[in-house]
Amino acid sequence: MKTIKLLTLVFSFLIVVSCNEENKKEVYSKKETLVENYQYPSDSTTINKWIANNNFNAMYKHSWYIWKHLTTPVANDKLRYQTWSSPAQILEKMNHPEKNMVSGIKFKKPNQFSHAKIKQTNFDDTDIVEIVAYNEAAEKYAVDNKIFYISTLKKFQKGEYSQVPEFPDEAITIKPVYKVLTQDKLSKEGVYTMAAWHGPEYKNSGYPEKEWKSCIHVNTKENKSNPNGRLDYNCNDKNEDNTYYLNDFIHFKIDQTLADSYNSENTITNDNQKAQAGDIALLVGMHVGTKEIKRWVWQTFWWSPMPLTPSIPSSDDIASSKNGIGLSKAASHYAMDIAYSMVIPAQPYIGGKNEGEIVVGFNPYLESGFGTNVFNTKMSYVENSGTKIATNLGATSNCMSCHMAAAVHTNGKPSNGYDSPDYIGDRYLSYKDSIFKNRLMLDFAWSIQSNIDSLK
Repeated sequence: MKTIKLLTLVFSFLIVVSCNEENKKEVYSKKETLVENYQYPSDSTTINKWIANNNFNAMYKHSWYIWKHLTTPVANDKLRYQTWSSPAQILEKMNHPEKNMVSGIKFKKPNQFSHAKIKQTNFDDTDIVEIVAYNEAAEKYAVDNKIFYISTLKKFQKGEYSQVPEFPDEAITIKPVYKVLTQDKLSKEGVYTMAAWHGPEYKNSGYPEKEWKSCIHVNTKENKSNPNGRLDYNCNDKNEDNTYYLNDFIHFKIDQTLADSYNSENTITNDNQKAQAGDIALLVGMHVGTKEIKRWVWQTFWWSPMPLTPSIPSSDDIASSKNGIGLSKAASHYAMDIAYSMVIPAQPYIGGKNEGEIVVGFNPYLESGFGTNVFNTKMSYVENSGTKIATNLGATSNCMSCHMAAAVHTNGKPSNGYDSPDYIGDRYLSYKDSIFKNRLMLDFAWSIQSNIDSLK
C-alpha cells in the first residue's frame, strides 16, 4: 500500500495521445469566462501540455476554477450547478416539448449503489441521495441526439465495437450527493452528528462510513463558521473545535417535491423519520466530469473538516493550489481529488498496455464502502515493474477507468442494466477492450445507462 499512498499524494499524470479534439464544432454554447483571463472549456492542447510537462499546479488550479464555476451564485440565490437539469427533467422535455414547465428536481439514490448490487444502508450512516445534472451544452447534446431513447441507442450500436456520438467539449456532467437533516437526526439543540472522512483503510470489505469512527457536529442554529477544525474520534465528545455550522457547507432548504422524493427513494414510512419541506440538505460530495479532452477531465470534491490539510485521496498541495481562486467560504471547505489519466504514463486510445503506476481517484462519500465484491477482480489491477497491483477496492478506483466502462448491450434487459460491465478499479482500458465487444460505449456517461427510456 505504500505505492498507493505515494501515488495518491503525487498525482503524476502524462498523456501521450494526439490532440485532435480541438477540431470539434463548438455549436452548443459559447466559451464562458469564469474569472479574468480564464475560460471554460480550456482547449485539449493546453490541458495535454500541462500533463506532458507535469504542471500539477496548473491542473489543480484548473479543477478548482471548475469548482468555482459550479459554485458561483447566478440567480435567485442559486449556485450555477443548481440551475442545471437532471436527466429525468431532460427526458420530460424530450417527451413533452409542448409543455412550458417541467417537474421539479427530485432526489434519487446514487445509481452506483444499485449497479454495485449492494444496499446503501449497509455502509453509510444516513440516506445519501443524489441529483445528477447536465449543464446546458450537455443537455442540448442529449436532446439533439435523443440519447436516452433505447431506439436511438440501438441505431448507434453497429458492429463489434460501437460508440454514441461524443459530447461537445463544453459539456459538464455532475453528481452532487447530499445528506438531508430530517428532524429525527437533530438533537434538541439542533445539532446533527455525521461521519467525516479521515483517510482510507484498505479492507476487502470496503471502508464504509459506519466504520470511520470519526465525526463532526453540525450546529444548525448559530450563525457562525469553523474554517479549519478537528475531528471527534469518539463521535460523542462535542467541543468548539469539532463543531461546524451551516455556513461551512454548501446547503439549501428542500421543497416538498424533494422531501417526497427523499422519502420515496428511501422507502421511509415512519412519519417521525420523513423529510419535510424546509429540512436542510448538506452537500457532502460531488463528482464532476468536463469533456475538455477525449477521455474527459475528472475531478471529485467532498466536504472536509480540515480543508487546509485534507486527508488522502487529496493532499496539501491540492489544497494550497486553490489560493487566489476566490472560492466562497462554504465552497472552500471542500477537498478535491483529480484523475487526468488512468495509469502513469497514460496509454494511447487503442493498443496500450495496462502497465505503470496507478492513479487513485475516488470520493469518500460514494466509493469508500466498495469492497472487492463490487469489482471485476480479474480486470482490476495494474502491472508495475513486474508486480501485479490489485485495484479492486473503492479506495483504489479511478474516475476515468470507472466511467470509461460505461456501456450497454442495447438488446439486453432493462432489469439487468442492459448488460453493462461490472465496475472496474483503476486500470488502463482501450477503446477496443474486450468488455466493449458487442456493447455500445456511452462516452463515459453512466448517467445515460441509468436513464434509458425503454419505451421510446
